Amino acid sequence: MQKQAWTYSLTGAVLGAFALLLRWLQGEMIIDETGLPVKGAAISTLLVVFLFAAAAALWVLAGRLGAERSSAEPEEALAVTNPVPTVLLALAGAAALGGALLLVVEAESLFLRVTALLGVLAAAALSLYPSLPRWGGFGAGLALLPVVFFALWLVEGYKDNAVNPIVWDYGMLILAIAGALFAAYRLCGYVYYRINSRRTVFACALAVMLCLSVLMDELPLGIRVIMAGWAIGYGTLCWVLWRNLLPPKAEETAP
Repeated sequence: MQKQAWTYSLTGAVLGAFALLLRWLQGEMIIDETGLPVKGAAISTLLVVFLFAAAAALWVLAGRLGAERSSAEPEEALAVTNPVPTVLLALAGAAALGGALLLVVEAESLFLRVTALLGVLAAAALSLYPSLPRWGGFGAGLALLPVVFFALWLVEGYKDNAVNPIVWDYGMLILAIAGALFAAYRLCGYVYYRINSRRTVFACALAVMLCLSVLMDELPLGIRVIMAGWAIGYGTLCWVLWRNLLPPKAEETAP
């Protein structure tokens, strides 16, 4: 499954690069002389269409490449057999941790500071994710931290922008947080024996694309570093899950 693992994981990253480019072009092109975005701009429509098409392509590709043959044992499904994923997850966790600490300093609201502190713990869970199934209840608790972190961040994002009439100012960040939350939720299912490999690899690749798409937005540095770290982490975990899928013959001969 190594070829499929590389194909799918890199597809999410490449789509993220295109989304990042379109998002940057949108920021350059939709602002008029008054400083407000132009309604119905073609680049905005193109970005929305691209995101929907990319999500659909990732879902279809996951099915065609055979992403439904996961082991029923979380330890086997998340097993790491070489040091490369471990190093990448350590780097991803370090980036997410550093970004969360930066956000604690940069945040203007107490709610966001508390959320960022939870992001520090979630970053630790990210770097240790393949080991969590072996740690029983403690590992299950750690697996919930990213879910709670992104859920609180999503609430905070809506709260801070409740009166902002310019949706494009915050919409992509909200979408990226929601994508990261979806991936965290699907990955958490592995620790709780609720395994659905196709949905999980799709969620991880989608989160990679969405997290990358906001890296050039006018956001606090801490947020952009967090998004970069989680994009690396989700891409790595997507690759790990693909590498551990059962081959077709093993599935057919299973009792």
